[in-house]
Amino acid sequence: MDTNVVSSASEKEHPVSDACRRVLETIIAAQHRVVLSATQYAEWQKHQSIFSKKWLVQMMSKKLYVLLKPEPDSGLTTRIHALEITDKMRHEMLKDVHLLENALATDDTVISQETNVFNLFTTHAQALQIPRPVAWVHPVDNEAACIVWLEKGASVKAASCIPAAE
Repeated sequence: MDTNVVSSASEKEHPVSDACRRVLETIIAAQHRVVLSATQYAEWQKHQSIFSKKWLVQMMSKKLYVLLKPEPDSGLTTRIHALEITDKMRHEMLKDVHLLENALATDDTVISQETNVFNLFTTHAQALQIPRPVAWVHPVDNEAACIVWLEKGASVKAASCIPAAE
């Protein structure tokens, strides 16, 4: 789960806040787990809303979380550095590579509002040697579909995915 989702989820009356809040509520109701690396957890602590802080406490009390120690490293960062892309693209991929690493280490799923980096990972999936499809679900663009997807078990096959390398 990307920090941009937990920082957006709040009690404010705003379409993005509402959508992110409802997605987090669905995650806990459907008993899904949230995956965090130590670095990501620290980032969450800096940017979480009051709502998402309470949500994470609930998730932890129900043991619906996975804290990854050590940080996953499948070599994606090295492969991103080797890509022939602009510095801006590389920076964007490196900023969110932990989401892909965490997904590959656990449930092959990312929930994020980031669409540009999804497109970059998808475009470069072959060169990055992505071993299997990774669901990348936007909680706001199609909130209703995201909630239904979560309620039905969050199958990777039923989501938009970063493809596996062939």
